[in-house]
Amino acid sequence: MADALKAYQIYGASYDEEGLKLKSKDGKPFRIYKGVLDWNGTTVWERNHPTFISKKRKVILTCPRKVGHSSIRFYLSYMNSHFDDDWHWLEGADREPESILSQEELSIFYEDLYSDNEYNKKICLVGKTEGVETDDTTKPFYYGSTIIDRNEIETVNNCFGKDSDVTWVMQSTQWHEDHETTKFPPWQTLKPFSDYKTYLIVRDPWDRFISGLITEMDNGLLNPWKYETDVMSQSGWEKLYTSAKRILYFTEPEQLALGGLYGPQANHTFILGRPLWKGKSMYDEYDVLIDFKHELEFVPMDARMTISEDSLKNSAGIIDSLLHYGFVNQEIVDIFHKERPYEMYQHTHINVTPYVRQHVVSELQDDEDLKEWWNRCRQLVNIDYELLKNNKHKIEKT
Repeated sequence: MADALKAYQIYGASYDEEGLKLKSKDGKPFRIYKGVLDWNGTTVWERNHPTFISKKRKVILTCPRKVGHSSIRFYLSYMNSHFDDDWHWLEGADREPESILSQEELSIFYEDLYSDNEYNKKICLVGKTEGVETDDTTKPFYYGSTIIDRNEIETVNNCFGKDSDVTWVMQSTQWHEDHETTKFPPWQTLKPFSDYKTYLIVRDPWDRFISGLITEMDNGLLNPWKYETDVMSQSGWEKLYTSAKRILYFTEPEQLALGGLYGPQANHTFILGRPLWKGKSMYDEYDVLIDFKHELEFVPMDARMTISEDSLKNSAGIIDSLLHYGFVNQEIVDIFHKERPYEMYQHTHINVTPYVRQHVVSELQDDEDLKEWWNRCRQLVNIDYELLKNNKHKIEKT
């Protein structure tokens, strides 16, 4: 106990508005300012995919896009406002740990980040390691980090995965040898979150990728769906098909599945198997994989396909899973899903992908001009299938 207290006194962390106060190995105090403790980047899984934290439950719930996260957000928000719950969504101003943790908890959190635990240390990717010291308190950017030379490809692959936002960006014109990047560990590896139970909602990887691809086409001036109102005519269909095809042809599969380049990120299509964190994937590290239920059916109506009202009423989708785990209560499900089915798209079934968009993308998958493009997409998405197969014992159907 005496040795443990002594070690805490030497390495002990305290956090305030200016940043983090630490003591070096020789007992000298120094500070790491907030600018160095910037939790941006795609390595932090809870930041890369919509994540909700409940401190009273000691639960981390990660809901990748296209598994009903908009509906989940609605229900958890209602739990907070009407049932005094404590769900935190890691978004906007709440994307930093100080938005959730108390001062005492923050000190523990950063104490763990700067401990001797190699798995928890942040990673600094550098163009060259010469002159880089991890115990030099005058260079807080590197202090207490794992240093990786970008040019050591085998090391990079072992850490982040062979195909990742690190490796493919290095092959682009945006990378240069002096570029440095910081990667922080997932929150769940650090105290007090390391004691939490972690849940990850999973969906068939290809289905999720296609659904995300359709959503990403919404986000830009080249949006093809502006033509879908005239889809029943031959000229309207051709405009819709050609516009969608053009977007795919000029978009790298890696940008969709991995991300990493400057500018907007296609986070609706990011695979869950990348990046790894020091060799481990989200599938490996999360405790429970919740099987996503998508039980909506389309039926013909006036020469078009529309969602069956019966399927909307018969299943609350992923909300049933939240109810099963006690993340929401029965009362809120009754209020919305059972008593207000006429506005289902505003709460229980938000952002359902229209049938015509699914049909266009299905046709595009048989387009010979895009054969190589689709093959590369499949290759990347297969990373998820392999990791999911290795962790199938964690999948829980609710």
